[in-house]
Amino acid sequence: MAGRMPDQDPQPLGGRPTELAAFGEDLRREREIRGISLKEISDATKISRRFLEALERNDHKTLPAPVFTRGFVREYARYVGLNAEEMVNRYNYASSLDDRIEKPPQIEKYPQTPVRDIAPKPKPKRGIPPVYARIDRNLVVLALIAGALAAVAWWAIQQKRREHDAAADTSIAVAATAVPGAVTVPAPKQPADDSMLRLTVEVTDNSWVTLEADGKTVINTEMVRGERRSVEAAEQFRFRTIGNAAGIALRLNDIEIPPLGGEGEVVKNRVFDRQSLESLRVEEYKEPQP
Repeated sequence: MAGRMPDQDPQPLGGRPTELAAFGEDLRREREIRGISLKEISDATKISRRFLEALERNDHKTLPAPVFTRGFVREYARYVGLNAEEMVNRYNYASSLDDRIEKPPQIEKYPQTPVRDIAPKPKPKRGIPPVYARIDRNLVVLALIAGALAAVAWWAIQQKRREHDAAADTSIAVAATAVPGAVTVPAPKQPADDSMLRLTVEVTDNSWVTLEADGKTVINTEMVRGERRSVEAAEQFRFRTIGNAAGIALRLNDIEIPPLGGEGEVVKNRVFDRQSLESLRVEEYKEPQP
């Protein structure tokens, strides 16, 4: 620099620069020798360029409290390749000779600050993060396990139902042969596929019928005498409306359903499901009372 900066410390009597002014000048000279700009130091250390300039020209009106300024000195010296602790001790000594700077109660010792890594970081790779990929795989495995368990449960229910039906047939046959003079009741024929419910509607007199199979409307019209329809469901049938209960005859899986009402009687919300089918079978097996 050709002359003193406006805010630089004045030289004491005799023309000799103060220790603090010489300290700032030495920092600037070491930086320029290495070809390092203030902007580069500011970007790397995150210290405002305004404070770095004030440090080099000994502008203590701009610099913050000494405890912060010592931190600036340490980062500045480390970045340009000087001994950071030595420069901090030199700053403490120089500032102790200047009456304008607030003196610390004692010389503070600072722990060694790790060297800040200013190298550019590689860009993260695109794609699904490993943790989310593991979560996705776990969800797929859980879904497969749940599906397998559901299939096994369904098979067990069907098997238990078949065993129950077979046991009922056997008990009826044994009871009939054990009693002398009893008439043997032949076991009713079972449909080849009992996994579906089948409902047959035969019309003996005109009647308005609204019927749902598994929640889906399959009949919603006036059925006329002589008309016959068969529908299937996986779980249940629901008659929303039967305008003339005595005008229709019903069979569930080939088992006759008792009349639902008298002539002209309106029936609503009558449900037939697998439990109804089991009840009809039990009633069919019963012997008529004398």
